[in-house]
Amino acid sequence: MRSEDFRRAFLGARGEEAIFDVTMLGAVGVGKTTLLASMYERFRWVIGNVDLSVMPDDHGTSVVLQAYINDLQRITNSVRATDGLAGTADMREYLFQVGRKARPPLFGLRFTDYPGKYLISPDADGGGKFDRAMRRADVIVVAIDTPALMERDGRYHEFVNAPGVVIDTIIRMTEVATPRLILLAPLRCERWMGSASDARELADRVTRAYRPLLGQIGAGDARIRTACVLTPVQTVGSVVFTRLEEDSTGHPIFHFKLRKAGLKYAPQDTDQLLRYTLRFLVNKYRRVGRGAFRTILEQVIGTDQALTSAIQEFSRDCKTSDGFAVLQDHPLLLAGHPS
Repeated sequence: MRSEDFRRAFLGARGEEAIFDVTMLGAVGVGKTTLLASMYERFRWVIGNVDLSVMPDDHGTSVVLQAYINDLQRITNSVRATDGLAGTADMREYLFQVGRKARPPLFGLRFTDYPGKYLISPDADGGGKFDRAMRRADVIVVAIDTPALMERDGRYHEFVNAPGVVIDTIIRMTEVATPRLILLAPLRCERWMGSASDARELADRVTRAYRPLLGQIGAGDARIRTACVLTPVQTVGSVVFTRLEEDSTGHPIFHFKLRKAGLKYAPQDTDQLLRYTLRFLVNKYRRVGRGAFRTILEQVIGTDQALTSAIQEFSRDCKTSDGFAVLQDHPLLLAGHPS
């Protein structure tokens, strides 16, 4: 079934909650597309033996995302290693079907990627597509360029990561009354994840840099409906930041290299984003994404127990230390059925 046919079938039967949205958020060049491709590569490993299936809605989704993975694998084969993929030129959506294995899907999972210029240049927004994608998001993955945040006491954090615009965007989103998960994802962080003390330093710096966001989502009605998790991601793994230079105009140039010759593409912790995302969204489906009749039916046929087991499996390997932290908890992050 094609994406639009799948969407119409579900929307006609059960309403907008039948599709849950994961939207990347970040400025130009911070690594949103690289992160999305790395998350896709981890799907089959995260699901494992639990009775849950996450399948691309059509062949095109698999082809495009696999091409991104192939490009990431080639990065370590070049003479001068780079740090990620070229950004996307236009907004892209990737739809997956989520359900029990060998059974019809229960809901859709839609990932949205977009050019970073949409964040910092409203005139390039293409008729409000960026705002619409943000407002419908159930999970927001905030891609953070780690070298820009950490080097030279964060001198280039504002320039590269545009945190003020990111924070304002999320605050506008929280005006829409729906439970949301915000994932703060420092990328290109290999250099700072080599020891527990360095990882804690990274976590402290992220927490300080995004304190205005945490203050906003931690108060009033926003606190009731918003979860926030810090999840550093090594999207290539074998490539590490080495030094920062400035060009003749004062703009930063970040240099990367292989840890040592012969290393291959070896991402780390991309599964954490998926574990927290699926843990939150499967709970959200059970709580607000289905009607009373379907709830009773799925309890009778064993689907509810299968979903509970899947959530427990995802939660078992969720990291909460050495750079990882649940910054704001929520009932939809519980390992069992939310109360």
